[in-house]
Amino acid sequence: MHSKDGKELNGRYRFARDDAGLIQILGPEGEMFNGRFVQVARATFVASYEQTFGRGSIAAYGPDVSAYGNLFAGGFGSSSALSDTAFGETFNRARSGSEMVVRGPLFYWTAALGGDRGTTMRCYLIGSSYTGHGFGKCKSDAGPEYSVEF
Repeated sequence: MHSKDGKELNGRYRFARDDAGLIQILGPEGEMFNGRFVQVARATFVASYEQTFGRGSIAAYGPDVSAYGNLFAGGFGSSSALSDTAFGETFNRARSGSEMVVRGPLFYWTAALGGDRGTTMRCYLIGSSYTGHGFGKCKSDAGPEYSVEF
């Protein structure tokens, strides 16, 4: 995770059941954030993301096949008939551009994290069913925003 001012946070995640998982982030000043991420429909994800980060902060194109989970991954190979594309920004200064792109049938997750010092953080993650990689953003109630790459 990267903040606009160059701070880097590390975290880890683990898949659980029912299209959900656990996430843990070592936040600023050593605060430990823990929570659960759950899969949501694209329309729900985009609406919540834009409410948190502002209108136009994310773009997603293609058919919404998120409700089908990984059912189409591999079954259609590299078929573009069911290919979603999502674009978002990254604060990682090591990347040449400020935009991230993922393609494939996409999955959309949201997470509510609680810190051991009482701070909360909301996270929004988009990943590719083809590659398992993705991006997202988190925002702490203390104010900072972080881009996420996984």
